[in-house]
Amino acid sequence: MQILFVHQNFPGQYRYLARHFGADPSWDAWAIGEKANVLRQGPYVPREGVRLLGYDMPPGNDIVKGAAAEFDRQLVRAQRVAALALRQREQGLDPDLICSHPGWGDSLYLREVFPRARFLSYFEYYARPDGPVINFDPEFPVDIGGRMHYRARTALNLLTLDMADAGVCPTRWQWSTFPAEFREKIRVIHDGIDTAVVVPVPGTRIRLQGPRGPLSLDEDDEIITYSVRNLEPNRGFHVFMRALPELQRRRPQAITLIVGGDEISYGSPHPSGKTWREVMLEEVGAELDLNRVLFLGKVPYPRLLDLFRITSLHIYLTSPFVLSWSMLEAMGCGAPVLASATPPVTEVIEEGRNGFLFGAGRPGLDDIAPAADAPVGDEFEPVADRLAARADELLSQPALRRRVGATGRDFIVAHYDLASRCLPAHRALIDELVAR
Repeated sequence: MQILFVHQNFPGQYRYLARHFGADPSWDAWAIGEKANVLRQGPYVPREGVRLLGYDMPPGNDIVKGAAAEFDRQLVRAQRVAALALRQREQGLDPDLICSHPGWGDSLYLREVFPRARFLSYFEYYARPDGPVINFDPEFPVDIGGRMHYRARTALNLLTLDMADAGVCPTRWQWSTFPAEFREKIRVIHDGIDTAVVVPVPGTRIRLQGPRGPLSLDEDDEIITYSVRNLEPNRGFHVFMRALPELQRRRPQAITLIVGGDEISYGSPHPSGKTWREVMLEEVGAELDLNRVLFLGKVPYPRLLDLFRITSLHIYLTSPFVLSWSMLEAMGCGAPVLASATPPVTEVIEEGRNGFLFGAGRPGLDDIAPAADAPVGDEFEPVADRLAARADELLSQPALRRRVGATGRDFIVAHYDLASRCLPAHRALIDELVAR
């Protein structure tokens, strides 16, 4: 049997699944990814048993603008992948099953190249022009042009929903964003957390270069962590940074470790052309003790897990959007997590039991900013001050944090474990598709 994984940033969500089928002698595993992206993945790319193919993308088209430019780019990518697949078909590539992420267009034409293959697509999120992320944050309103763009962005998802034999979606809330008429086609199966690796390790110590010289940190230090792929408002970076001055005043010994790059993953760049890190440091940097704030950039995965193992409090903020692996991995390492009370988060975290929720019980808009005409009072204090107060409250209760962190770890093992839950669910669906 042959299986083909297609992802422009391979392995992406197929890191564990590709490794599993690459190690199975009854399967012949292939993968296709964009060369430049795959080369950046380094240790995440399965090397054993997977035949990896790469393609190059040409420079962008400056003539096509707006949403049409995005769709044009997706079609160019689809053509590149189809051409590569046609060449490899002559070398023996004839998959029984194709696993693909439709978000960038890679697999759009592969039904024509491999008509007998079954298609299992990864449906991550459906961007509705009236969806929950629209106008979630009053600081970044979406005008009618933006909503039109969201409408256009659904095209590739709809084309793939029609083409796919089945789909998977990592969380039930993300699944709920898809049109009702397609949901029966999509199973809710998370990518999985490898809890044999993502595990608490007592005695972990990390060494970092701080502004004043080398730092050696362990779980006895007061450490606040914040980790995202890229620092941007979609993941609440602006809220976190505005909370830091007050949080530093309340916690004079705390060291804040910030993980994330300066690119754009989900939102829009700042109009000035500056990175969001630069923008927020210009806004609040003068109020911060920058000797106690370390921007670590993007760190290797083992280092990230070590940060989760020693943190006193991990803060995770997000709009109603795709749930980050990092929140689940922090919980898997036993870290106490304070997260925004938005739908992707509340599917996982129950306040005070396996984590803590910021803004629990308040509507989503109140978690970002009070109304312009809101009365003055504790309930309507600036969101950053509320976040600082909540974090200070939790940092003052080490026994509570230890207990909730341990329960969070147990929850991840019970519901998101790779070996016992997620991988068997994926394998059962794949066996079912191939047997049809």
